[in-house]
Amino acid sequence: MLLEPLIISVALSRASNAVVALAAYDIMFGIALVVEAPVLMLISTSTVLSRTRQAFWQLFKFTLALGGAAVAVGFLVSLTPLYGWLVLGVMGIPPAVAEAARPGLIILSLWPFPVAWRRTLQGVLIAHDRTPLVTMATILRLAAISCALAIGSRLMPEQMLVVSALAMLASVVVEALAVTPPAFSIVFRLPAAVEEPPLTWQRLLGFYQPLATMMVLRQVGRPLLSAGVAAAQHPVRSLAAWSVAWRLLLLPFGAAMGLEQVAIAKASGAAPVRRFIWGIGLLLVGVLAILAFTPLVHPVLALLFDLSSDIEPLVILGLRLTVALPLLQSLQGLLRGTAIYQGRTRDVRSAVMASLAAVALVTTAGRYLDSWTGVIIGAVATMLSALAEVSWLAWRQASRP
Repeated sequence: MLLEPLIISVALSRASNAVVALAAYDIMFGIALVVEAPVLMLISTSTVLSRTRQAFWQLFKFTLALGGAAVAVGFLVSLTPLYGWLVLGVMGIPPAVAEAARPGLIILSLWPFPVAWRRTLQGVLIAHDRTPLVTMATILRLAAISCALAIGSRLMPEQMLVVSALAMLASVVVEALAVTPPAFSIVFRLPAAVEEPPLTWQRLLGFYQPLATMMVLRQVGRPLLSAGVAAAQHPVRSLAAWSVAWRLLLLPFGAAMGLEQVAIAKASGAAPVRRFIWGIGLLLVGVLAILAFTPLVHPVLALLFDLSSDIEPLVILGLRLTVALPLLQSLQGLLRGTAIYQGRTRDVRSAVMASLAAVALVTTAGRYLDSWTGVIIGAVATMLSALAEVSWLAWRQASRP
């Protein structure tokens, strides 16, 4: 799934004003993620709760309401003066970057609804061991965004940020439609109810609210991090370089993201799951290290991106400073999935608060360290925030009676 931002970054790196486009995409995407954050944990919630028809339909009604509310918030941010106050005032983003990001953010205001629909139905497929269908739907999503970018670049070559936003919206709609028939075929075969109390709105909100808060806090870290990067010297160049480095990090980092659902769905086999997740994390660190610390990095960057000579060294530095991130992400998935399966969703929320505090600490300190470039601020903040979350979850798990 996280090939998608990389594909978009590749397209934007070839735009007429690539540096501004890459920087604006990072802002546009970061704010859109904050707005859609409340719906992101629907996949884990659905994986846990979609065991009866009654529970699923209760969750599905909740999904529609939450998705609609997120769309309303998106338009409130993108279409009102709140955008200027947030992006220019609070985040301190250069005006040219802020102006370029706004049209795409307006389009992405519609994004949360199909994301909510898709993630709830993906949870059904995961809970009932139909994960290959999740993969197939995501492949269709990648095909859709690639086609949309190819067509849009021909029709609107000077509006690649708008094309990118339209492509992202179209691709997630395709993915949502792809998972709908197989997921509902499972739902219709679920038992009507079980002996345990039915899933009520009160119980559902009690389970989900800490998870939604956790994801909002987690995604707030992205604009906060962008603001820290923008506060460094040469803000536009720093934002562009960190955007490219982050898109490359998403490949090994993203391969570990599904481990949270693995930990939930296979919680009965705790020891094998732990060994598997550690192995995946170490393997991905090795892949990233080969890219970051060998001459391979130069042809890879040349193949994917049309970077200027002053941007490429900053991208390589960002990759090297975050080489251990896939292992931390893997351990996050293990510890977070275990906590969610055990119903300890408040521990998950408090761990993200520790993570966000680490981002705030580094970005604040970076403003007073003239020797730190924006990429160093972004890399150090990312690593320390992941380490803080893993440490908190591990401590909470160890302190359980």
